[in-house]
Amino acid sequence: MNLSSRVASAFRRAACRRPPLFLPGLLSVLVLSGCGPSFLQSPTAPPTHTYLLEWQGAAGKKGAANAPNLLVSPVLAAPGFDGSDMAYMRTPHEIEYFARHRWVDSPARMLEPLLVRAAAQSGLFSSVIEAGTGTRADLRLDSRLLHLQQVCRLNPSELQLALRVSLVEVASARLIASRVLSVSEPIAERSPYAGVEAANRAVDRLLKELQQFLATQLGKARH
Repeated sequence: MNLSSRVASAFRRAACRRPPLFLPGLLSVLVLSGCGPSFLQSPTAPPTHTYLLEWQGAAGKKGAANAPNLLVSPVLAAPGFDGSDMAYMRTPHEIEYFARHRWVDSPARMLEPLLVRAAAQSGLFSSVIEAGTGTRADLRLDSRLLHLQQVCRLNPSELQLALRVSLVEVASARLIASRVLSVSEPIAERSPYAGVEAANRAVDRLLKELQQFLATQLGKARH
């Protein structure tokens, strides 16, 4: 075989060993479409866990027919606590949020029906109504969530919950009383779920304080 024949044969063998030109493009399509082999795909993101604020309370006595009725306004929220992000603090004045753990709704929205239930179970009112029903009310309960946060810089860590409540006479728009209900609960371990358990214990204490606040103000009004 002469020199030119040997060179041509070498080129043919090299060409046979080269991958088809369409192969890199095909692999790209498979990876992007999610149909490729598992080793070509990015790992699945961890699931997001969502949590509730819940409270059942205890069945109380029914309010007298001549007792005032109460309208519970939508709960407002301070900046930083108006979403479903679960907040924690490691350093003063800095709020951080868990990446994979959230409330199922904003804490303010979850608290609203619990305030209604707590007021109804107090036995102080002939009826307790939510905003938007169109029912006339004698008194109105306004509230603002100041914070709901896990404070990790303390030892032990603790859950802090604060709610400002105001009782208003509807007819005159007179402020009867206002108070900040503030409770804290120790967190058993530094984990989001332990914080959720502490938050629900804090809600239980806060709603009992709300019932006492309402009872005190209505007791003053009778004298």
